[in-house]
Amino acid sequence: MEIATQVRITKAMRLSSIFRKSISPIALSTILVCASSVSASEPRPTLLIQQEFPQQQVKEEIRDRVQEEVDIAFGRTAVLLNGLIIALTLFPTAAGVGVWFLLSKLSKQTTIARQEIESLHYDTISQLKLLISDAETILGEIQQQSHPAEAETDLLFPDAQIQEFAPVNYGNYQKLLTAGDYAKQGDACFFENRYQDAIAAYDQALQIQPDLADTWNNRGVVLTRMQRYPEAIASYEQATTIRPNYPDAWNNRGVVLLELQKYQEAIGCYEQAIQAKPDYADAWNNRGVAFSKMQEYEQAVISYNQALQIKNDYTDAWNNRGVALSKLQKYEAAIASYDNAAKIRPDFYRIWYNKARCYALQGKIELAIENLKRAFNLNPNVCKELAKTEADLEKIREHEAFKQLIN
Repeated sequence: MEIATQVRITKAMRLSSIFRKSISPIALSTILVCASSVSASEPRPTLLIQQEFPQQQVKEEIRDRVQEEVDIAFGRTAVLLNGLIIALTLFPTAAGVGVWFLLSKLSKQTTIARQEIESLHYDTISQLKLLISDAETILGEIQQQSHPAEAETDLLFPDAQIQEFAPVNYGNYQKLLTAGDYAKQGDACFFENRYQDAIAAYDQALQIQPDLADTWNNRGVVLTRMQRYPEAIASYEQATTIRPNYPDAWNNRGVVLLELQKYQEAIGCYEQAIQAKPDYADAWNNRGVAFSKMQEYEQAVISYNQALQIKNDYTDAWNNRGVALSKLQKYEAAIASYDNAAKIRPDFYRIWYNKARCYALQGKIELAIENLKRAFNLNPNVCKELAKTEADLEKIREHEAFKQLIN
């Protein structure tokens, strides 16, 4: 038993010494495991037999067996390492071949798809050309067939053109018109200032289709131009009944109420319009005008500010804001508003006239006269009538230049 133990210890020491110098730690571990397994599986000689050999022969046998085991383990490890190196060498090559194969296949499929698309494009264009050709042929045949029909019609009704507007034909034509056609006729008449004809056309459209909110609104606009305010309000009410969130109809109704000096009702309409459309600059501006009429100038300025936040180049809002600020005796801010309005629309006489009023209230006679002259140059007749009774111009009324403008 002691000899067997010595044999195993000697094997382990020899293996450890040799492979620590020649191979890596990983390979050394693998060889030791293999050596141990081989050593464990080998049959052990009996103690009686080992005692019969001389000590020198035992040592030689131990040396030979250790050498044999080392050679076997080293050979196995070398085979394993060679296989691993070969695998690592061949893997990039195999991967490159695979990628090349996939790219080649993809290129072929792309080429085939492109050819199919070009073929389809060509076929489609050819079919469209054939269809166009067939359509032109059919159209030519129809035109050729229509000439004899027109000739026959002329023979049967030689005065058809004269009778075109006869009552029977006109009635038939009227039946063919839709509500939309009548509404368009009304719009055309409105732009031509033919207000009565516009109202008649809108009435025809609403008789065919009563739920046309836009037509009711446009009818109200025409009636407003004709100063038929109660009828206009009724039209706007019809529009908002059909479409409750109709901002234009609410705003237009407020304009009529403003003309009727029903300022609080007008403000209510403007607020309905703003609720339906918060960025409605016209409704904000008109709300400010209504507050100015009620002499609530601070509320008016707030409304004008809202309008200008939405539409910064809103000339009327800048001008109206200047008037309200002037009423609040904030003259410098008022002048700044007028200047902004003049940058946008320098040919608007009202800006220069209001600016002259503001300078006159401050006692700045020369500036007041200068701006009043610019207003007179743009619209002398209106400015002359306004200046005759303008209370804000009292401080410059006795000035010679003012008298010359008035006279």
